[in-house]
Amino acid sequence: MNKISARTLLGYTTEQLWSILTGSFILVFDNGEEIVTDYKMTLFSSYAWDFHREYPDTPMLPNHHIKVILGDKRLGADTHLVLLGNVMWAVYEKYSQRVIDSGIPEIEFRDSLAEKIYRYTNVLYNDLSYRLEEYVTSIDITDFINAINCPAIKNANNSVEETQQSIDKTYKAINTALMNGIDLPNNPISLAARSKLVSIKQVFQCIGPRGYLTDTDSTVFHQKPVLRGYAQGLRGFYDTFVESRSAAKSLLFSKTPLQQAEYFSRRLQLMSQIVRNLHMGDCGTTEYLLWYVRGPVIENGILKRAGDLKQLVGKRYMDSDGILKTITADSHELVGKTLKLRSVIHCAHPDPYGICSTCFGELSLSVPEDTNIGQMCCTSLAQKSSQNVMSVKHHDGSSVVDGIVLSDVDKQYLKVAPDDNSYLLADKLKGLDVKIIISVEQANNISDVLEVKDIGDLNITRVSELAEIGISTKVGSAYHIETISVNLGQRLASMTYPLLGYIKQYGWVVDERGNYVIDMKEWDWSKEILTLPLRHFNMSDHSSEIARMLESSVGKTNERDGNVSPDVALTELFDLVNDKLVVNLAALEVVLYGSMVISADKNQYGLPKPWTENGLGVMRLSMANRSLSAAMAYEGHREIFISANSYIYKNRPDHPMDGLLLPGEVFKYSM
Repeated sequence: MNKISARTLLGYTTEQLWSILTGSFILVFDNGEEIVTDYKMTLFSSYAWDFHREYPDTPMLPNHHIKVILGDKRLGADTHLVLLGNVMWAVYEKYSQRVIDSGIPEIEFRDSLAEKIYRYTNVLYNDLSYRLEEYVTSIDITDFINAINCPAIKNANNSVEETQQSIDKTYKAINTALMNGIDLPNNPISLAARSKLVSIKQVFQCIGPRGYLTDTDSTVFHQKPVLRGYAQGLRGFYDTFVESRSAAKSLLFSKTPLQQAEYFSRRLQLMSQIVRNLHMGDCGTTEYLLWYVRGPVIENGILKRAGDLKQLVGKRYMDSDGILKTITADSHELVGKTLKLRSVIHCAHPDPYGICSTCFGELSLSVPEDTNIGQMCCTSLAQKSSQNVMSVKHHDGSSVVDGIVLSDVDKQYLKVAPDDNSYLLADKLKGLDVKIIISVEQANNISDVLEVKDIGDLNITRVSELAEIGISTKVGSAYHIETISVNLGQRLASMTYPLLGYIKQYGWVVDERGNYVIDMKEWDWSKEILTLPLRHFNMSDHSSEIARMLESSVGKTNERDGNVSPDVALTELFDLVNDKLVVNLAALEVVLYGSMVISADKNQYGLPKPWTENGLGVMRLSMANRSLSAAMAYEGHREIFISANSYIYKNRPDHPMDGLLLPGEVFKYSM
């Protein structure tokens, strides 16, 4: 087999290589590494090598070829971006200092490289669309028939049972058959899935069971799932009627829920735009964000949480050796450790509207010149949330009710039942004096258990809806009460029928605060005490939860102003957002920083710095007490005009929209 130097190929244009490259060969790179490849992969890679042709001192490395990038995978929708990114950063590393020494700003050079990626992508798309026209294929019903008749998929569909665990097992078997390239080597559906050209969840809906579906209020039809998919056909009345709610849900969510998500996005953008400037360099702050890096959480064989590492990539931390290091996707050794992260909310850059690139992290290299960093980070969060609300029909798929995840503290008192939807008392509490404490406001109808003959006649959600409970334990002569949250977003827990029956038999007492106290001395430890409603936490709920956390209310001004730790709030925001989305911590830091104030009590609504007070602001008040240009771009103009505060308080932070209202004052010109 012939050996060819990769650098030799740089002497030819991609157009010329189309006419001279054939067959397979060994390609030798500048570092001496060799790969066996063919003309197809090399021609594709050559489009990115225009970087090398323009910057010839850039080393030609193996990861500048898609053979190395793909390994045993197929060419996908994002392969060209990985390839172009690898080459661009190699150019940046080799030439950035030269460019700076020549007097060209670093960010200008970086922006020019990003522009070239755009141009090279356009050339790649146009050229391959023309040259590969004869290879374009399509998908028809026979491809679906072949897929569902594949032995592995057929056996999985035939053996599926009416449980979520069985449906998940079936999906896993279908995924394996589609992705291994052995069972369906040339099936267009398998090829599309392996190339990431289609959503694998939507493929499951076609050739696997449709699964558990939900009504328009996201209540799961838990009587039984739909065990057929679209390719097999929904032939029963129940299946057809239940599936019809998917279209109704899609139509519903495209109206008010989407409008609410988009309007929240607008409010958040106006708030976040105050974080205007990203400065390259290091502010030198000595305040850090302590962050415990969690790994994947698997309970009852189900992945409940993927871990933090993916969303921390690019963040910088102070290592124990006193050296500032960067987290990468391969930094698995950091899982289980508490890191001292450089964070935007502790940035000490003197610009009252800016942050430094060290606190923001390595993602700063992807920020174009003159970008409003607050707007960019806010958009990265809001657009994902809005898109998922709009695509609720596809994202719901088989609507898996989110399972319970207990913290390490909660695990000392509770454990998750096998159904992942109920709570049991922890085994370690057996033999102790255990009492459950329930707020009277959350169990208004508990007396109903004394009025009915059969507890089964009660609707448990009407008896109690619990956001939290207290568990009292006595060890020796000392009592300890632990308050534990038992809700998942808007899903509030209810006392189970066994617990209601226990209460009917043994009763309760009322403590000095008016709470119900239930003595669990005679309790059967094998039975669940609380359960969550079978309601799917959809993307509309998720968007509303994010809005509720960031906006808060006027009544919570004093609570949030200087009393709520921004570090704790950031952790909660991170957990909430990444429960459904994948958003880097750096972006969430900027969004939270934009909502922070120095002191609402002192009417100081500017961005806090390490040498000032700090607190979480209330969005409505911040909008009215920062520059009024943002308020004019929002709503409530009448209230702003008639409010005395609009005229009394003049020491307000600037806003990028000030120039729209007062162009002469902002841009220093006269009419």
